[in-house]
Order: sequence, then structure tokens, then C-alpha cells
Amino acid sequence: MDLIIAGIDEAGYGPLLGPMCVGLSVFRCPCPDAGGSPDLWSLLSDGVCREPGRGGATDRRGRIAIADSKQLKLSNGAKTVDPLVHLERGVLASVRALPDGELPATDDALFATLGVHLDWHPCYQTHARRLPLGSDAGQLAIASAQLAQALSRAGVSLLDLRCEVLSEPEFNQVIKGSGNKAHTTLDTLSRHVDHLWKHWSDPAKTNAKLGIVCDRLGGRAEYGDILEAMVPGSRAEILEEGDTRSRYVLHGAGGRRAGVSFLVEAENAHLPVALASMTAKLVRELAMRRFNDYWSRRALDLAGLVLKPTAGYSQDGRRWLQDAAQVLEPKDRETLVRLA
Repeated sequence: MDLIIAGIDEAGYGPLLGPMCVGLSVFRCPCPDAGGSPDLWSLLSDGVCREPGRGGATDRRGRIAIADSKQLKLSNGAKTVDPLVHLERGVLASVRALPDGELPATDDALFATLGVHLDWHPCYQTHARRLPLGSDAGQLAIASAQLAQALSRAGVSLLDLRCEVLSEPEFNQVIKGSGNKAHTTLDTLSRHVDHLWKHWSDPAKTNAKLGIVCDRLGGRAEYGDILEAMVPGSRAEILEEGDTRSRYVLHGAGGRRAGVSFLVEAENAHLPVALASMTAKLVRELAMRRFNDYWSRRALDLAGLVLKPTAGYSQDGRRWLQDAAQVLEPKDRETLVRLA
């Protein structure tokens, strides 16, 4: 019986502006003889690595870096290469590796593949941006082929790659309803768990065991009740609840089941979580580019004002709100500014 490993991670939990994004990647691979989870970095070492080359390049072997998005996102001050080069190379090549996958030519095409909808404010509905941004299309095609070959040789397949987006209005609504900011992550996490449960939790149909690995949610150590709420009618068997990891088996009707783990720094321990982190970060960064393009044009047209772009994080987000005050309507602030 094979193993289906799903990784989940977020980007944009803390900012004042912009959406929160939660990525999901799903791999199928042979079960290790010794049990446990396989090291996909080792299995796929012909095509992937943890650290890229310098200056936006692949490593010396031409492999694609898959790692925590914080390690791969370059400084916005980079002058010779797009800061998203490593993120987009890994995510776009992975999209190409999906069943019937193709390299997306625009951010719209990428969003469609990932199930992303940016439709709650005009600033996110600007013209499509051509991809890739920082990679040469030919080199990206070669790297994608190398990844596909590594997957094939290892007997591993990428089944799914998705991103759930929590808009600023949804983010605020969750906080108002629960009184707890942490519930915003649980809201998007539950969507992914529901998707995984519906598609891959029945071993009689998949001939595989489902394992879900998530990055730890703050300092929380107990998730049993939360998992049971996410999958109505299920029962969470506690395997371990500790300082660095919590593990469960989620049992459902008809023999459905899934192993679920919450780990500290899961993106450094499991490749599927790292790819989920990269996917979430790339979607958020592309959304913020649309945000900045829209407001920069609007500020220049309406007030002759040159707006410095923002990544949306707290201090700079407040700076941007002050700079853009002349062109922001009350409804814009209500829609785009998150509650603390």
C-alpha cells in the first residue's frame, strides 16, 4: 500500500494589509519499508534541493529549490533578479508536474490551477501578469522536465497543489465571530482537511494511507477536538501531544482514516509542507503586486501622488495607509484593512 502525504502551511497571517493564504501539496509515494514518512528531499534529490544557487540561479546541478518560503524569497531590494524567482520556479515546475499540468503563462492561469479567486475588491482584479517573472522560460522548462524525471524515477507523483485564500473581509469576519485571531488559520485549514478527507481518506479506493502534516499553530498542543469539528462524525485518536509535535489518527465511517501531525517548523522537516509554504507565499506576493499596481495608478491619476509599494506588514502597512489617505474611500479601508 502506498502513502499519500499532504503538507499544509500558511503565508500572511500577521500583516495589516493583503490576504492570508494557506497552501496545500499532495504527493503519492511508496511506503518506506521501516514505516514512517519518507524523506522526499532524498527520494527526489536528482531534481530538487534545499538551497538554490546565487543570484536567482538553480544549484550547480540545475535542481529546483524546495524549502521554507522565508528562505527562498529574496529581498525586495534585489536589483538584478526578481525577488520571487526561487518561489515561482519551484511552484511553476510543480504545477507542470501535476496530472495534465502545464506551465501557466500568466498569474491568472496559475490562480485558476490553484483554485484561487481574488474577487472581493477591484485592486486584485487588475490585468493578468505574464509569467515567469524572474526565470528564463526555456530554463524553467528544462528544470520542470528534470523535476518530472526525478518524480518518475522515485515512483512519486504530485497529485494536487492548491491554495485557499482568506480575504481581508473574511479574515475580519472570523475574528469578529470568534474573538480569536488564531481561528483565521483554522478556518482555511479546515477547508484543506475537508478536501483531503473527501478525496483520499478511503484506503479501499486509493490503496494508500493518508498522512497530513501541518505547521504548528502558535503554541497550541491539543488539536483532537478541532479535527473532529473539521470532519463531522469522525473520531480523533491521540497518539502524541508534546512541545514540538502533536499526532493523531482521524477515524471516520466506512474505514476512512487519516494520520494528522502538527509540527514545529514542519516546513523544514517535510518537503510537502515546504512546497505548500512556497505556494502560499507566491500567491500572496502576486496578489500584493496587483494591490500595489492598482493603488499606485489610482494615486497618480487622482492626486498626482507617487505611492511607495507595501508588503502589507504592520509598520509599513500603517505607513502606506497614511501615504494613501487621499485616495482611500471609507469602504476601501473597511474592505482592505485587517483587524489586529
